[in-house]
Amino acid sequence: MKTYIALMAAALVSAVALGQEEARSPPATPNAVNTPPPATDSPAMVAIFEKLDTNHDGKISPEEAQAEPTVSTNFASADTNHDGAVSKEEFLVAFKPRSQ
Repeated sequence: MKTYIALMAAALVSAVALGQEEARSPPATPNAVNTPPPATDSPAMVAIFEKLDTNHDGKISPEEAQAEPTVSTNFASADTNHDGAVSKEEFLVAFKPRSQ
């Protein structure tokens, strides 16, 4: 009888312990933290880029960025490869519209 009670107590304790285990999230994909989200080609953002790229060389220079205060103010952080210009890809990532 003592063995039976001990086994029942162990089973109850195990069930409670298992019930308290935290829910686990699915395993992350490799490099998920280091991979930026892909740039979406928002037609409005592409139009802004093309308007600012006045010499049509496919990038915005610091001088071209002066036409838009937000782009000018954030130019250095948008120029992620530090080549002195903001490419279309850099622009779309840096100035993507906020989702609502």
